[in-house]
Amino acid sequence: MIRDLEASGQFTFVEPDYLAVPLVVPNDPDYSQEWHLQTIQAPSAWDVTTGARGVPIAMIDSGVDPTHPDLASKLIPGWSFLTGTADTHDVLGHGTETAGTAAAIGNNAAGVAGVAWQNPIMPLVVLNSSDYASYSNIANAIMYAADHGVRIVNISIGGTSASSTMQTAVNYAWNKGTVVFAAAGNYASSTPIYPAGCTNVVAVGATDSNDNLASFSNYGSYIDLTAPGVNIMTTTAGSGYGGVSGTSFSSPIAAGVAALVLSRNPSLSAQQLVTLLEQNSDDLGAPGYDQIFGWGRVNASRAGAA
Repeated sequence: MIRDLEASGQFTFVEPDYLAVPLVVPNDPDYSQEWHLQTIQAPSAWDVTTGARGVPIAMIDSGVDPTHPDLASKLIPGWSFLTGTADTHDVLGHGTETAGTAAAIGNNAAGVAGVAWQNPIMPLVVLNSSDYASYSNIANAIMYAADHGVRIVNISIGGTSASSTMQTAVNYAWNKGTVVFAAAGNYASSTPIYPAGCTNVVAVGATDSNDNLASFSNYGSYIDLTAPGVNIMTTTAGSGYGGVSGTSFSSPIAAGVAALVLSRNPSLSAQQLVTLLEQNSDDLGAPGYDQIFGWGRVNASRAGAA
């Protein structure tokens, strides 16, 4: 029909009458301050999926505030490797911030929206009140998540030493279909930190609101992806909200995007999921892979539609 109409010579151009749909705009009061969600095109992704209850995200961190109105109903049983109990209260505050970044409840007229609204959060406590976590506890938490069927893990913690213990745990999880996302580090350095530097871990650097590498973000050959990490509005311990910066928050944004993708297509293997995120990121640096942005800055819409 288009060819026939064009051939008639009576039209300047001929195209289908396409259909448009409304982009999801959540009613969370602080959504307007969440610049990062627009940057990664989350509203377009939410038109496809806001997540699924069957795809939890394990947050290996300092715990999560169980009374926070944007998180409480999303928490599923986890474990504290500090106390050997199921008490996963936040002992530092960091875990509540990372959890909200990945998966605060969206469209509930409260606070902020996370990337993955519907996906549950499994708190795994390894980071103590002095801001330290042992490699052995991190490794045990990775394996715990994999053994409990969690396929998306976020670790916004890092150390400068490579570790066979850590790598063995990552490989164990990877072979079970679990993908670990980890903060690349805030030292403005190319020296890897771990677990981000481990094989089969998605190391995430930080970008700012202009899509430049954040001044503090690590870079180098171990970087896989980047995500926003400057002045990220999120949940804070004590039922509050605030702006935070660091690759600690880039990593859960990327993990949240992965959770959306897996919610839509749970049959993806670990490698398929990572490849999809890489190939559908926004290439900000040199064409293809580069050591500043990795494969690019995550794009929830492109990855979710792929």
